[in-house]
Amino acid sequence: MKIQQLSLEKTEKYHKLSAMLGPFPLWFKTSSDCLIACNDASPFLCSALIPAMFMGEDIEIDRQYYVSASLLAKLPEIQTMMHAWNPIFKPIKVTANTQVFKPSASQLGDSAFFSGGVDGTYNLIKHQEQLDNLVLINGFDFSMPQHSWQQLVARCQKTAKLFNKKLICVESNLKEFTGWTGLARFANFGASLASVSLLLNPSSMTISGAVTFDAINPSNSHPLLDPLWSSESCRILHLGLEADRAAKIALIKHYPEALDNLWVCWEDPSSNCGRCSKCHRTFMALQLNNISHFQFSQEVEFSALSKLSPKSDEDLSFYEYLYQLAIKQHNRQLNRVLRKIIWRYRAKAFLRETDRLLLHSLWSKWRRKTVAQHQLADVSVFPKYSDAIQLKLLQQRLKQHPKFISSANIGSIYD
Repeated sequence: MKIQQLSLEKTEKYHKLSAMLGPFPLWFKTSSDCLIACNDASPFLCSALIPAMFMGEDIEIDRQYYVSASLLAKLPEIQTMMHAWNPIFKPIKVTANTQVFKPSASQLGDSAFFSGGVDGTYNLIKHQEQLDNLVLINGFDFSMPQHSWQQLVARCQKTAKLFNKKLICVESNLKEFTGWTGLARFANFGASLASVSLLLNPSSMTISGAVTFDAINPSNSHPLLDPLWSSESCRILHLGLEADRAAKIALIKHYPEALDNLWVCWEDPSSNCGRCSKCHRTFMALQLNNISHFQFSQEVEFSALSKLSPKSDEDLSFYEYLYQLAIKQHNRQLNRVLRKIIWRYRAKAFLRETDRLLLHSLWSKWRRKTVAQHQLADVSVFPKYSDAIQLKLLQQRLKQHPKFISSANIGSIYD
């Protein structure tokens, strides 16, 4: 994969840095008062590494550009970790000119990623004395159209002003790039955040951890992995693992305006729907913190809670913490709901393991034959039988359509 054709577009409202990553045009857009280095390919190297490992392609960066010497030196360790988690990610060679970045008085101060949720708000409150900026991205974890994006910016701006922080908005087609390669969001999650970190180059950038120390699982955003993306001038941190979701809300409730402004939903940022799994999970944490006034667009029904289904062991850990708290607080209603959720997940896991050990995965193999190509799971940090199929499909797409045509609807506050 060749990284080339870096271009910096400057207007009164925004700066837009773009480059070609193989056939894919990746770009970042942010406010014109942010200093962007036009010849630094480090952000694009972060974005390209995991997809290139998946495709088994070496990365070559055009010699007229440079990357952080510190970042390049740590790539073997990053690759070793990803390959150990999922061998579909193959170690590759990266060829690039390097430069040692020196901290500068003109660079951004300490910053943190923030999208208005529980994890980001918790870290904002806990580290409010150290933080100068909050960074919100469109086109990374979600690709919001114009109106929704403007609503989310307004919501996050409200919290930023409450704590006297500057909100920096970044727009990008990172999510489209990850999806184009057939990777799941968590396969390139931390690398994408690292791209934005090195683009903005604050003195430090905080990534808010979603789990606790005793529930850490392989993920591309991981407390061991995230700091490795740091450059000489930008230190990347992964914080917040000392508190589960209920404990985080216990801190946030002391700041009523921040609590009321939380956006915990998968849906429209103008409200919290009360129907999605994130809303349901947060509702239970709110209940266990004796918070009953939080507004959902639709009243949450307990009958819907019992149908929740964790997607992974990491996801299960959220419910296990809530279950222990429900027991401690003698909350029988949530106790029953959470016990049912956990039991159902563990029963399915037991059946899968029984199939593997006693039936030599006969049931799983039969199930695979019934799954259509469009139903295959995206490639993540946990190996799956479908990873090789997804790689083959990507290779076929690249042969049939070597030129990429973007179709993402990414709203902008700068246009």
